[in-house]
Amino acid sequence: MNRGLERWRDAGLLDEATVARILEWEAQQADEGHRSRFSRFAFAFGGVLLGAGILLFVAANWEQLSPVGRIVLLAAMIAGLHAGAALVRSRLPALATTLHAVGTAALGGGIFLAGQQFNLAAHWPEGFLLWGLGALAGVLLLRDWPQAVWLALLGPAWLVAEWGASDFAGATSSAPALVFVFLLCVVYLAAPGPGHDSRWRHALAVLGAVMAVPVAVMLPVVPAIAARTSDPSAGALAALWAIAIGVPLLVGLWLRGRSAWPLLLAAAGAVLVVQVGTGSRNDLLLVHLLYAALAVGLVWWGVREQHRLRVNLGVLAFALNVLVFYYGSLFDKFGRSLGLIGLGLLFVVGGWWLERVRRRLVRQVEEARR
Repeated sequence: MNRGLERWRDAGLLDEATVARILEWEAQQADEGHRSRFSRFAFAFGGVLLGAGILLFVAANWEQLSPVGRIVLLAAMIAGLHAGAALVRSRLPALATTLHAVGTAALGGGIFLAGQQFNLAAHWPEGFLLWGLGALAGVLLLRDWPQAVWLALLGPAWLVAEWGASDFAGATSSAPALVFVFLLCVVYLAAPGPGHDSRWRHALAVLGAVMAVPVAVMLPVVPAIAARTSDPSAGALAALWAIAIGVPLLVGLWLRGRSAWPLLLAAAGAVLVVQVGTGSRNDLLLVHLLYAALAVGLVWWGVREQHRLRVNLGVLAFALNVLVFYYGSLFDKFGRSLGLIGLGLLFVVGGWWLERVRRRLVRQVEEARR
């Protein structure tokens, strides 16, 4: 029994019958929550399989269809998914959300297949632009969180594709592109907060958490090893950096208003990581220190705004940073045997300590939210 119910019953505020009804209601809500989570998982997994199967079927039969048949098939596929979602929306909203999300995915496949049919691949990033406009229409019409996630993926994908297809793509332009993606990950993580607790914001936070770690790994590495094909002019490079920093900050300002000011610190840290990472090898220690500071700042931001995901991701990022620093900078200096011993101690002792810190911080967040 809940301790609060016990205290209220002992104080005479609740009788046994009322306590029993409360416990029965809570049990029913828990069962419904479990069933709802299972159905959402089943619909999501089924939607992924459905979308993959549809695209594979279309691709396998593409050569046997006439040009008119191809366009009719693509249009029927997309319209059928959205029409099926509209039919079941009132009875099975989770299934309708899944079908609409698969319909948006099929829209992308249809755009690129149609572009291949009519030889429109001369400037392929426009496919992402058209796909993103379809996701934007889904957001405006449906207000479903998967459509918001599609838009959050396709908008940056279009800009990065434009970067890659531009005449000055190369080592110099890859740095602002990576900073742009990294800052967007942090912006998505910052989407939920006090007074901003909608479902689509939490979906963006999960998306940002999934993308943040691999992008952070590439941030100091790719600009240093990318092949330099051509150098943009000073004006073009300034424009690239303005887009890379300005667009994520504007999105963060739209999402969070004045409370998005920590994004300025994240932007400064990301730029420093790129600049230091492209320098000499002796600067790797400074890169690890910058990443440690960013991880600690993310944990602090999560505790300040009672957001568990930021706390967990910050602790994970700090642990990965320490592990990479040890393996890359200290392991070879100790020799194989001592290096393995140190690595084991790092996992056991460091993991135990970090888990204690993480649990204490998460408990603090949970208590602050009550």
